[in-house]
Amino acid sequence: MSEKEHVIIGTGGHIDHGKSSLVKALTGIDPDTLPEEKERGMTIELGFVFMDLPDYEKQIVFIDVPGHERFVKTMVAGAASVDAALFVIAADEGISVQTREHFDILQLLSIPHGMIALTKADLVDQAQIGELTAQIVHFVKGTFLEGAPIIPVSAVTKAGIPEVKSTLMEIGRRVEKRQDSGFFRMPVDRVFTIHGFGTVIAGTVLSGEVHVGDRIEIYPEKIVAKVRGIQVHKAQREKSEIGKRTALNLQDVDKEALRRGQCAGMEGSLMPTQRVDARLRLLSDSPVELKNRERIRLHIGTDEIIARVVLLEKPKLLPGESSFVQFVLESPTVGLLKDRFIIRTFSPLMTIGGGEILDAMPARHKLQDGQVIESLKRWEGTGEDIVEQALTKSTFKPLSQKEIAISLGRSEEEIHATLLGLVSHDRVVKLVSEKEEKYILAESYNYLRERLLESIKKYLEDHPTFLYIPHSDLRAHFLKVSDEPTFKMLLDDVANRKLIYRKDSQIGLVGHEMKLKPKDQELIDRIEQEFRRARFETPLEDEVCRKLRLEQAVFKRLMNSLFQQGKLVRLNRKVVYHKDAFQAAKEVVTGQLQKSKSITIAELRDKLRMSRKYSHAILEYFDTIGLTKRVEDRHVLR
Repeated sequence: MSEKEHVIIGTGGHIDHGKSSLVKALTGIDPDTLPEEKERGMTIELGFVFMDLPDYEKQIVFIDVPGHERFVKTMVAGAASVDAALFVIAADEGISVQTREHFDILQLLSIPHGMIALTKADLVDQAQIGELTAQIVHFVKGTFLEGAPIIPVSAVTKAGIPEVKSTLMEIGRRVEKRQDSGFFRMPVDRVFTIHGFGTVIAGTVLSGEVHVGDRIEIYPEKIVAKVRGIQVHKAQREKSEIGKRTALNLQDVDKEALRRGQCAGMEGSLMPTQRVDARLRLLSDSPVELKNRERIRLHIGTDEIIARVVLLEKPKLLPGESSFVQFVLESPTVGLLKDRFIIRTFSPLMTIGGGEILDAMPARHKLQDGQVIESLKRWEGTGEDIVEQALTKSTFKPLSQKEIAISLGRSEEEIHATLLGLVSHDRVVKLVSEKEEKYILAESYNYLRERLLESIKKYLEDHPTFLYIPHSDLRAHFLKVSDEPTFKMLLDDVANRKLIYRKDSQIGLVGHEMKLKPKDQELIDRIEQEFRRARFETPLEDEVCRKLRLEQAVFKRLMNSLFQQGKLVRLNRKVVYHKDAFQAAKEVVTGQLQKSKSITIAELRDKLRMSRKYSHAILEYFDTIGLTKRVEDRHVLR
């Protein structure tokens, strides 16, 4: 039984129209469980009841929601995860105010299937049932319940109960399996404690799986908790999955920290937000028009948040109209692309519209900005449009396939197929590193490539005595806007295009020539001459600087130029050789190695008639660059 796919049936209708009595007649279980519900004769909390049908291939679960106007927000919390509606209208009372509001909510949440039950049919005659049926047919025309079965039923006499059951079973067969992103997400609609077990949260799993022992996160508060136990259909389970009514027993979490409206999810998979971009549609019979920055009640999933509506396309929204909007929230929540929502007036409480989320982490927008409107239209577009938009939002930070899937609430398989198409059409670039593959818009990649080249060019313009930019400087500058894998791939790209070249830990620009001022060139020549004349008994840099009467900063800049041109070679912090002396020393060392297979510091000192500190510096440098290696007191060819 527990392995069956769940079909969530939400009951809707006015108070006292017999929803709870009908559910009890269908299942044998009273969905009203709280003492105050029994006392007042009305449903306050969501009631969840399983209808056992042993020979039926699915598991029908009823969410019996409150009918009284004060508890409409609870009704919205239940309807957020509903597959089909069992819409209840009392045969002796007909269509009422809350009947209309409940029906509006079901439509705004895009409930796809449903049926209508005319309860208390034993209290009226056939003529009254016929008259009410005609009114209902007119009432639901053009909606998801147009053409839906309308069945008179009595919880007292049980007339019509078998017909309602068989109709619900047929509806259940038409309910399609929910699209699964693979990442666990469950809006919390109940929080309670069980003696001896502790804190329990309950809801309908919207995607993914959860297992006993998993660490999950409760959003938007970002409370990390461990799943101690799982219950599905009153039975303990090791896991639960998409579409199933589920209770999770959490370890070491106080009930006071939890509430309806939170969302349990995979750790790190959701991001709390206080702005939401959306497509909003006002009901055609909305009693009010919506003005810019008006305060409303926003229902997302099981949460209710006070928010202001920023109308992005027009100064006000009239009944029946739709518009792109940004909700500015007074407290954080979480949501994903395509999540449905409802809005109600702040006071008095009336349902006036709803729609779907487009961007759950937007920036603040200007009103009537054409670029913003075009961007929001792409969120409503094809799978490729949506993935491109996610990459556009990340600007120059590449995203992995998993990161895109999580941010959009889609499966990795779906995102992978979409990315393949975008890469093949050169709209997206795949970046491959040792750790993972990431993706970036081709437009962003091309911009970064040009920016990289411009950075090198500007550095060389700002340092006219240099031929190269240090790799570390270029990397630090680039990582301010992007990441390491992108930097590495771009460097390889521009090198393969013969636009740059590498020398040790430096980057040069192909075609760039050093353009020295006459004064700089004269000083560089004089510095070079000092080191050339000294041969193997090379001077200290400070000595040369003092001799030529140069400022330290100027001297350092000119020395860097000589190093970059390859005219000087730094052996260590204190020893600098002219390239000619260095080459001569290298020939002596390699000649000795070919002849005797090894050389000592003393042998090199004697051959070149230099002090020990210079022969030591030369052989240590050759060890460093990998030409030789030291074995005891001798140096041999590596």
